[in-house]
Amino acid sequence: MRHAVSYSREQTPTMAALLFVLVLETVGADLLLRRFGLPDLPRLVILVLDAASALGVLGVMVSCARRPHTVSPDGLRLRYGRLFSLDVPAELIASARIDRRYDERKLVRLSDGELALAVSSQTNMVAELREPIEVPRPRRPWRAVHTAAAVRRVRFFADDPAAALRAVAALTTTITGERAP
Repeated sequence: MRHAVSYSREQTPTMAALLFVLVLETVGADLLLRRFGLPDLPRLVILVLDAASALGVLGVMVSCARRPHTVSPDGLRLRYGRLFSLDVPAELIASARIDRRYDERKLVRLSDGELALAVSSQTNMVAELREPIEVPRPRRPWRAVHTAAAVRRVRFFADDPAAALRAVAALTTTITGERAP
């Protein structure tokens, strides 16, 4: 059976506010540019760029809501919309636990054998792996070579970590509760 683990609830209000501000800025920019008599071509270019940024934010919001993490008999699929996806086979998951962190600085962080996939700078679930898994590093246009890193621990965010823990529990041999602060 497949279990969806949502992760977008925490960031949706902030992204909706950003989307509102971008739409408001687009309308305001158009009014100002018309008021100052800017010719149509540069004004339309600016409006298209403004509209593209608003559509980009809307696209991230929708893709995060429509592409949740999933837990199935095959394993755990971690996602962040269309920007990131990683399949962790069920046989590699040794244990899972709730472990809240509020200090993640990047959406995807690979360091010290750990992958952190954060939402709103936080993670709340940890899955320990029996053996390392290769994770592709996020692509950067200025890097010619896109390397991978081996990780033994995967940190991610779930809207309902207790339900996510129960879903992952079926795949693991060791389950622990939330770590005391």
